[in-house]
Amino acid sequence: MQAVILAAGQGKRLQPLTNDIPKAMVKIKGKPMLQIIIEQLKTVNVNEIVVIVHYKKEKIIEYFGDGLNFGVKIHYVEQKEMKGTGDALLHAEPYITEEKFLCIACDSLFDTNLLKNILAHESDGVITAKEVDDAKRFGILETEGKKVTRIIEKPENPPTNLANFSVYLFPKVIFDKLKLIQPSSRGEYEVTDAIQLLIDDQYDFGYEIADSIVDIGTIEQLQEAESLGQKLENTPNE
Repeated sequence: MQAVILAAGQGKRLQPLTNDIPKAMVKIKGKPMLQIIIEQLKTVNVNEIVVIVHYKKEKIIEYFGDGLNFGVKIHYVEQKEMKGTGDALLHAEPYITEEKFLCIACDSLFDTNLLKNILAHESDGVITAKEVDDAKRFGILETEGKKVTRIIEKPENPPTNLANFSVYLFPKVIFDKLKLIQPSSRGEYEVTDAIQLLIDDQYDFGYEIADSIVDIGTIEQLQEAESLGQKLENTPNE
């Protein structure tokens, strides 16, 4: 199976930790975030990974190389301009040959069982979600039963508090939609806009609730991730 990891970000809110390394190389429990994700992907038989890089990309490439020492094959693609998650994902298109693939933001720490649960869905795609207090900071889901009917990126008036947490199963056709989206009000190409185009075209997107997941954007969230990492170390996979 194939996967894409979005690892282009600098992680400005994690400074000074990211003054000399990209966000993906910040360590949790002694390992770079990116290494933790790669090891988790291996548990669900992912053997080929496309890593989208930009800020201090050489730090990632030097550490992981071709991936063989980590049991996977890694392709690196540089996102030369930071134009958003949608633009970043589109860079992976030449390497994705399978009808479905996993896509993960490098700053997500989660229970490994999450990936198994996502792959158990029979829908065209899956979005990982979690209830949050500060919904304006996230892409927000509207749902009916087990299906996502709408996804809105950082809404001013959130219709729900069910937030997107950037661990996905995508159909390959999402690349067609990524070529159609326009920049958002933030001036970025949002992957959530491409998801919405698929939903509008009657593609079936399910969602997987993940209580044990942390979006690592600040020093405080990094500390939360360290606590979760300790908890996950002591919890056997099902």
